[in-house]
Order: sequence, then structure tokens, then C-alpha cells
Amino acid sequence: MDLITSLLAEISSWFRPHLTFIASTLVLTLLAIYGARLNRAIWVLVRGAHFIVRTLIFVAVCVFAYGAATLFLIPLLRRLMLSAGSLWLGLVVMVAFLLLGVLAERQSRKG
Repeated sequence: MDLITSLLAEISSWFRPHLTFIASTLVLTLLAIYGARLNRAIWVLVRGAHFIVRTLIFVAVCVFAYGAATLFLIPLLRRLMLSAGSLWLGLVVMVAFLLLGVLAERQSRKG
């Protein structure tokens, strides 16, 4: 049991210095996976509007929605991962990337 505990602690120590980059990767990958779906939903809402209005709406969505999501979700996700504790951090990061891979694969099958 001590071997498993020490292995989990060692893996967690590898990830700890890189948590901001890990959180950034997770958030930005989620935005890449689901951004097209959000853009399509917005397109449905504004398709009858003038070209300039549509363009301004998409610029605003990219700047404010995606930008705000990035700015607020990265520190939040980092804090959530840190709350897992020194022992479980590595496992949480690996499971998060595994789930993200499953989500990306399922999304790619939808087209």
C-alpha cells in the first residue's frame, strides 16, 4: 500500500508545477470541442440580421464569451484540481484528460 501511495504522490508532484498550463489546456480544448456548436446556435439566432450586425455579434461572442470563459475557468479549474490534495492530484489530472479525450472523440463522430 505504501508503494501505491508513494507512486500517487510522485505523479502528483510532477503535475503540481504545471497546473496553470494543464487547466488552460483543459479549458481551451473544451472550447475547441464545443465552440462550433455554440457558433451554430448563435448563427441560427442571427441569420436574418444584416451582415455587419452578425459580424459584430460574433466578434462580441469571441471576445467576451470565449475570453471570459478562458479568464474565469482556468483559475477555477486550477483551484478545483488543487483541492484534490497532494495524493490524488495526479490521478485527477489523468482522468480529466481521459474524459476530455472521450468527449473529443464523441464530438468528432457527430461531424
